[in-house]
Amino acid sequence: MTTARKQLKIRAIFAVLMLAAVVAMSAQRRVTPVERNNNRTLTAEEHKRKVKELRSKGMMIMGDTILPDSVALETDSLKAKRMQYPLLTSAIFGVNIWDPVMRIMGQKYGGIDFSAELSLWNRIIPTLELGVGWANDTPDDMNYTYKGKLSLYGKIGANYNFKFNNSPDYCALLGLRAGYSTFGYEITNVQIKNDYWQQNPVIDIPNQHSHAMWGELVLSIKVKLYRNISAGWALKYHFLFNCKDNVNSQPWYIPGFGTRNSKLSGGLSIFYTLPLGSRNHKPSPATEHIAAPGSSIDRAVDSATQ
Repeated sequence: MTTARKQLKIRAIFAVLMLAAVVAMSAQRRVTPVERNNNRTLTAEEHKRKVKELRSKGMMIMGDTILPDSVALETDSLKAKRMQYPLLTSAIFGVNIWDPVMRIMGQKYGGIDFSAELSLWNRIIPTLELGVGWANDTPDDMNYTYKGKLSLYGKIGANYNFKFNNSPDYCALLGLRAGYSTFGYEITNVQIKNDYWQQNPVIDIPNQHSHAMWGELVLSIKVKLYRNISAGWALKYHFLFNCKDNVNSQPWYIPGFGTRNSKLSGGLSIFYTLPLGSRNHKPSPATEHIAAPGSSIDRAVDSATQ
């Protein structure tokens, strides 16, 4: 299978996975928390004060009857409270299995990485990633075999959660990363074409060492699967800051980055979330209603709060 076909197949699978995740997020039921009434029997004096209070807010009351227009007015005052999360919302641990999946499909380079994240206010998420990568491939239309040794790489950065005022089970994220790797490689079976002597000698270039630094722009989503387990899909745009070339060679594959000329890659991660604090709600001007059970005031206010 040619590289072009592989890339087309990979993009198709990634598109399907992203579409499934978007559907899951759009199907999420958003529940807006409101405070329910704590109904209790009012004394005559309390009932009189409550009627006076409702009238002062513009509600039209005739005897024990609330006019329909004023019910709508009172309902508008029951605004949803915004979720407010503590500074340390949760710790998130993940494993990126994108490259292992691609290897199963025939890709001959890649690795695996693990991540640790700290969610701050469910909005800013500093991230640390550590992984290993290696390669053993003969690129299409090339006259050599590239063997990248098992090497470490690391990335550091942060994500911004655009759905910070919603449940942390569903996130839409935009992030930046800075990555670095020091690695070794060798190039074997280099065929040198010689038309004059009608011979093609083969040479090897062993024990090569290099290092590279790069950046990434990451667009990702995360959806809850079961309890504290969630899945994430990412689209990454790479830009290389620097990469050391050797006298007789230059790296074809960079652990954590991908092939040297690649600009895009994907991510498929499984996460475990450890909650660190409970969410609460910002104070809002919503009115607390206490009315005599069975009265029209009680029924109207109770229906407005449900």
